[in-house]
This record gives sequence, C-alpha cells and structure tokens, in this order.
Amino acid sequence: MLDPWIIEEILRREEQRREQERGRVELPLDAPRSTEQPSIPQKREESERGVIVIDI
Repeated sequence: MLDPWIIEEILRREEQRREQERGRVELPLDAPRSTEQPSIPQKREESERGVIVIDI
C-alpha cells in the first residue's frame, strides 16, 4: 500500500494533466480607454452586517 502523501501527489498530477488536456478559453478584453474619466465610487448605504448562527 502506498503512503497517503504519494496517493495525493498522484491525484494532483492527474488533475493537472486533465486541466491541460481540457484547455482554456480566453476572452478578448478591451483595454480601458484613457479618454474616459474614472467613475467615482458611490457611497454604500450603511447596513447591519454580522454573522447568523443556526443551531441544527
């Protein structure tokens, strides 16, 4: 039986190989125009932020 780290390495390499075979699609993005003025970010409304804990 192989050590767990060897199995993880094999799985990682297989995943990398699959990603390379799959290929990637790159979208042509236009460069931002220098004649346009940068937009001023609008202030967000202050809202309550927090964490909700749900006990199951």
